[in-house]
Amino acid sequence: MPANKTVIVTGGSGGIGAGICRKLAGSGWNTVVHYHSDQDSADQIVQDIQAAGGRSFAVSADLGQESQVAGLFDTTQREFGEIHSVVANAGVGGGGPIVETTLADLQHLLSINVVGAYLTIREAARRIETGGRIVFISSQLAERPREGTGLYAATKAAIDAMIVSMSHELGSRGITINSVRPGATEPGMFAGSSPERKAFFRDLSPFKRLGHPDDVAGVVEFLLSDEARWMTGQHLRVDGGASN
Repeated sequence: MPANKTVIVTGGSGGIGAGICRKLAGSGWNTVVHYHSDQDSADQIVQDIQAAGGRSFAVSADLGQESQVAGLFDTTQREFGEIHSVVANAGVGGGGPIVETTLADLQHLLSINVVGAYLTIREAARRIETGGRIVFISSQLAERPREGTGLYAATKAAIDAMIVSMSHELGSRGITINSVRPGATEPGMFAGSSPERKAFFRDLSPFKRLGHPDDVAGVVEFLLSDEARWMTGQHLRVDGGASN
């Protein structure tokens, strides 16, 4: 695998998502690069993949809208046929000390990190072929929240809980569903953090560095492979040992 297999990567226009798209396309996947607003970045990734001989196209969709999520899958099936795998990567960061957060902060995170992920994963469960793969890009913080990360961590933990339940629902079709929990990764949501914050998270890892999208993409590729057929309902730490 893959032999003309198709994967959708949500939030594929930058950071970890872009790394996943490039990695999978380089391994022969038909790669659908989903984006919400950053069309230039998505188009550049598609151009790079096609220039290297891969098959890819970009699709814009608001993942908080059921009709647009369905449209993302419809477009993929028209272009590439059956969908084998979906990587639910799209998400946003945010939060802060709980006393400083607002209901609007929570609602914004919920709308994308929970509702958007739920709609994506639900549609994947309805559409992907027997023996397919679903991977959710969670966060180390879902397991080990730190000061000022409570809202964000809660949204990731919510989908991680859903994944365990879904693993039992989808197993009869040979479909696996797992999550990957990256630590601080740059470029990605962590890219705008202060030098002090970067240094703190860098020093949590025995490797004394921040993660890179390629560190995550390789694990995602494994989870989509036949070699991962006996793994489902799992949450894999990919954080350079920072949560040990």
